[in-house]
Amino acid sequence: MKHTTPASVLAAVLLCCHTLPAQAPEWAAKVDALVAERLAKPDAVGFSVGIAQQGKVLLAKGYGLAEAEFQTPATAATRFRIGSISKQFTAALVMRLVEQKKVALGDGLEKYVPDFPLQGKKVTVHQLLNHSSGIPSYTDVGPAWEKLNALEMSHTELLAFVAGKPFDFEPGADWRYSNTGYYLLGVLLEKVHGKPYAQIVQEELAVPLALANTRYDSNSEIVANRAQGYTMRGGARANDDPLGMSQPGAAGGLLSTGEDLVLWSIALAGGKFVAAESYAQMTAPLVLASGRDTRYGFGLVRGDFAGQPSIHHGGGINGFNSMLLHLEKQDLHVAVISNCERASSDKLAKAIVQAVLGLQPFVPKDLAVPGPVREKFAGAFAFADIGLTLQITQEGEKLRGKGSGDGQQAFELLWQGEGSFRASFDHDVVLEFDADGKQLTLHQGGGVFVGKRQ
Repeated sequence: MKHTTPASVLAAVLLCCHTLPAQAPEWAAKVDALVAERLAKPDAVGFSVGIAQQGKVLLAKGYGLAEAEFQTPATAATRFRIGSISKQFTAALVMRLVEQKKVALGDGLEKYVPDFPLQGKKVTVHQLLNHSSGIPSYTDVGPAWEKLNALEMSHTELLAFVAGKPFDFEPGADWRYSNTGYYLLGVLLEKVHGKPYAQIVQEELAVPLALANTRYDSNSEIVANRAQGYTMRGGARANDDPLGMSQPGAAGGLLSTGEDLVLWSIALAGGKFVAAESYAQMTAPLVLASGRDTRYGFGLVRGDFAGQPSIHHGGGINGFNSMLLHLEKQDLHVAVISNCERASSDKLAKAIVQAVLGLQPFVPKDLAVPGPVREKFAGAFAFADIGLTLQITQEGEKLRGKGSGDGQQAFELLWQGEGSFRASFDHDVVLEFDADGKQLTLHQGGGVFVGKRQ
């Protein structure tokens, strides 16, 4: 397979949707150029991009290829898998039920999923929403799950991967990203609504909000305008690994477009789907008893993006990755979805934000790290949920990090003060140590990952 996009296709990849204003914004050409530059690299296939500000969609396009075998161009209507951005849709659907008094945040999981073994523990809806339940993520169990990725599974079969396994911690005592938690919220939604999650999304959310290209994915249905997903193997572009689409469930199974995602973001933040009070709860980060701010609310992360305060979430699933963000100060919404795992939507979204707002690249502090701080934070931290061990070492008045695995390069940690650092290779990657140095929280690509000192 050729790894470059033919010139005839490159010349036609900038395809506009009808939602564009009659006169494109002055930054639109910069965005087109940024995407074209990224598409010129062999690990990029296609992108779906949406940009909106002050309630109006200003750009909605498909770039590159939706499908490489037949050189099918991506359009604004091409549907891409969005992975974990699905979680905010699930969280909002749950909050609608809370507003309707059909569900309470303090309800126990056993009320809705009585067959799931809680081992004598009390797990609440609130804890499922903010990842503080302690229930292990089925995506972290290793080969037992990975070798069955391609199969379609029932709820019972899927939940069996973690049913009866030790909790990661006592419910409410800590934080760890759990796909199982959001899968269980999907089961809750089905129990209350009396219909499948895919139907709930369609009837309760996509149709009322006119999100014409948002739906649950399926391996058996014919889905119009669906993109193929890709990865890289041995330096060559390849089809993504098969995935039974029943498995992501409410944690990551939706398809959408850049345009639909920014329309959704406008509706969610603007009180058109949940009340302002519910949205405030969704965007309020969990702060643990230790004082650690997890930055995570309900399916949304409060942090910064391209140096600007933001509410955002990323997604990653076989063949695709995604980023959706809302910069509240500028009322700017940006969505980027990639149909190749190696072509980062997160990095392209940052570049787009800078182009739209006319920002200079964010430059973090680079302070000398005092000896006692270096000694406290040096060591090895294991991130079980992403299979990574990060070794932190001292070098002069600096700290350096190096991840486990082939191809991992060492990088400097740029000290911002107290326990906060930025990565030298990407200034939007934040590393935050707990005050005692026993835990390291990594904020990268819209995800939040916790490493424990070994």
